[in-house]
Amino acid sequence: MRRKKKKVTEGPEDPPNTSQNVDSVISHLAPPNKEIITVTLHGATNLPTCKDGSEPWPFVVVKTASEEGKNQISRAVTSVPREPTRAPIWGDTVKVEIQAEDAGHEDVILKVADNKKKEKLLSFQIPIKYLRVFHPYHFELVNPTEPGKADEATAKTQLYATVIRKGSFIPRYIGHNHTALEVFLWGINEPLANNPSPMVVVARVVPNYKEFQVNQENQDPASLGLPITQLSFPIPSVMNFDVPQVSRNGCPQLSKPGGPPELPLWNESFLFHGRDGATTFSGDTALVLEYYPSSSKPWTLRKPLGISVLPLKSHLYQKMLTGKGLNGLRVEKLPITNTRLKTINGEAPTVDLSLQLLSSERPKSFLTPNNNMVLPILDPKILDEELDTIHESGSKATVSSTIGLRTSTSEEAEEEPQVTKMFRKMEMNNYRRAMKKMAEDILLLQKQVSILEAENHMLRSQLTQEEEEEDNINKAQNLASMKKKLLLSELDKKKLRDKVQHLQNELIRKNDREKELLLLHQAQQPQSALLKQYQDKLQKMKALEETVRHQEKVIEKMERVLEDRLQDRNEPLQKRLQGKPNVAFPMLSASGLPPAPTGETLPVDIYSVLLAENSRLRAELDKNRHQSAPIILQQQALPDLLANNSDKFNLLAKLERAQSRILSLESQLEDSARRWGREKQDLATRLQEQEYGLRHPSNTIITDLPNPSALSKDKRRPSKLDPLIPSSKLLKSQHTEYQT
Repeated sequence: MRRKKKKVTEGPEDPPNTSQNVDSVISHLAPPNKEIITVTLHGATNLPTCKDGSEPWPFVVVKTASEEGKNQISRAVTSVPREPTRAPIWGDTVKVEIQAEDAGHEDVILKVADNKKKEKLLSFQIPIKYLRVFHPYHFELVNPTEPGKADEATAKTQLYATVIRKGSFIPRYIGHNHTALEVFLWGINEPLANNPSPMVVVARVVPNYKEFQVNQENQDPASLGLPITQLSFPIPSVMNFDVPQVSRNGCPQLSKPGGPPELPLWNESFLFHGRDGATTFSGDTALVLEYYPSSSKPWTLRKPLGISVLPLKSHLYQKMLTGKGLNGLRVEKLPITNTRLKTINGEAPTVDLSLQLLSSERPKSFLTPNNNMVLPILDPKILDEELDTIHESGSKATVSSTIGLRTSTSEEAEEEPQVTKMFRKMEMNNYRRAMKKMAEDILLLQKQVSILEAENHMLRSQLTQEEEEEDNINKAQNLASMKKKLLLSELDKKKLRDKVQHLQNELIRKNDREKELLLLHQAQQPQSALLKQYQDKLQKMKALEETVRHQEKVIEKMERVLEDRLQDRNEPLQKRLQGKPNVAFPMLSASGLPPAPTGETLPVDIYSVLLAENSRLRAELDKNRHQSAPIILQQQALPDLLANNSDKFNLLAKLERAQSRILSLESQLEDSARRWGREKQDLATRLQEQEYGLRHPSNTIITDLPNPSALSKDKRRPSKLDPLIPSSKLLKSQHTEYQT
């Protein structure tokens, strides 16, 4: 029964020689608010065949579960082997970036596919939330087969990968002053004579090196090479991701292959977390570097080509804190022990490395080939003392084995023939001569070393003196610049203080002015209300005056009509009197009316009606005048009979002159009242200003000063304005005087 395989859309860009790797300069931190999952694909074994039974040409695609659900194309793709195989070896490192808030529910998918037919061969899904930050996991992923359906071809399929979850900051643990220890591995110093292939390095920090040596002698798998953690799918156990609080064998990290074989160079940085004991610098803590050939598969590393040990002691910690800018140091020519590798000079090879202590959770910079040169160099004497303590136990074991070998040799020598004894004696003599010559050479070399050490000490003292002089000059310059900056800052501070004081004074003055304005506004409120009331009354008076003028015009028209009628009736009487010159003026009758042309009196009802109408109109006129203004006019006694028209005209003229005089007096009175009100308001305002201490401008001329006796009555409160006298009362009094 054939297996159904899904098509994949991803693929290498230029197969089979290219791959999408991480940058050459590794960044140990992810961008802010993000996390990076770094996956190194080492290789696989017993991959399944393609759908048609042919050998696969495999590559690996790494993506997140959300990208897989949305069918998004991932750029995290490995390279393709040169030939189709079921046991590929990649050695590529790819990375996947996710949001930090999605790490709790996101999974990373490792999908193995065929490059030619784009068929999916295998798929592994790892929950990100199970991974501890900055811990290297070395996984052996077992094929996710369903129970009861696993065939013989795919039952033993295994994928080997290293997964590291990197956060945007390094967690800080209680009791640790530093967050991590960074180790930068340069390379081997001298060319090698017997190294056939490039090398990879397994770096780890062990809390107890003696115990680690015992574990290696006992062939403990956790102390040899990379400890592999097996994950069975489809549902891996959470216990497989558990990390112990203290690891006796450290947390090993694998480097990239360093070449060329004659002089391997790595230039790679390792980050050891403070939780793993990398920053304790006490007891038997040591940095261990194991060298393996790159041709070996990472999951089969067992016997190293050599080993380098650097004890992490307290004095090493103090030496690291003396660096300028970075808390680190350089270790030159760290020997590689327990090795058969030799340099072209026949000596044991050495390596160079650098150390840095990270105190911040978000370090601004990591070790690079450029900033490594500023670190101080570790004294070789301190390094030799530390290495002697490491090699003590190994040397004791070597001495005991040599003594046993000599004892066995002496016993066998008794049984050998005499020729053999002579031959051995000659060899012994030759060996003694060689040892004697070697001792002389050693003494000569020691003498030369002492001379060189003395010269070196003298040069170092001179260099130290020069550095101290330069430091003193730099300190003096820095002190002068600091004093200058301090002086400038003090001047700026003084200017700012003066400016703040000025602004505070301005604010106080404006607050006082605002209070004065509020008091003036409160004092003017009742006066403004009273002024508004007077203005309303004035408008009503103007309306009544208009009404009175209109009525006067009506009265004038009626009087004209009356005059016309009187003239019409008087004409026959005058014509009749022209013939009687002795009569000067017509005699009035007893009723007061002129007689009729025939000697009879005119009708009494006509005159009575006219007089009644005239009286009514005058009464209404007087009523309207009293409503507009209390004007009291002295009633003039009208004659019962109108003697003639001239008296009436004279009265009407006098009435008009009186009315015009009244109107002019009213306008003058209103103007005088307004002017007096303004003057009084001005005097009250000045009085308030003097009371609150406000000064007048120098160019202001004060006129009409108030009476000192009036000012001394109340110096604390502003005097309220007296209400304006209604114009009606003034008019009433004025008209009374006028009429009198």
